[in-house]
Amino acid sequence: MSRLLILLFFISSPVFAVSDINNATKAALEFNKWYLQQIEKDVYPLLGNRSPEMSEYVTAETLGKLHKAVNSDDEFYDADFFTRSQDIEADWPKNVTVVSSDLDPVCLNVYVAYGKDMSHTVIDCMVKEKGKWKIQSVAQQAIVPNENLK
Repeated sequence: MSRLLILLFFISSPVFAVSDINNATKAALEFNKWYLQQIEKDVYPLLGNRSPEMSEYVTAETLGKLHKAVNSDDEFYDADFFTRSQDIEADWPKNVTVVSSDLDPVCLNVYVAYGKDMSHTVIDCMVKEKGKWKIQSVAQQAIVPNENLK
């Protein structure tokens, strides 16, 4: 009987892992779509009152640091934290795509591309907070030049 339970655990684990990854990528996609739509409407969720949607998708620690930085007199980062850009292209809010994901010891990295041409990609570092996948940090994917174009 115990061998059967162990076997069932190992058989079901990969299914749970795929489901868990799907939940993280879904959360990253939903957040990025929502966030870009807010910016398109000239609504900046980090400014003013705290947006409940931000708390649904971003860790409490990260939100605390961002609100502190935004509300300080010190010079703030000159690009948007979540898009890693200074400008939002017109087609970004309607064209948000999860390109891939990978797991490292710190987080589940979800690669999110913006625009029809998917020329701008960010990497959302997703972690679980109270059972929900949330963004801990964001990086921009480096553009590697194609040597064949020279």
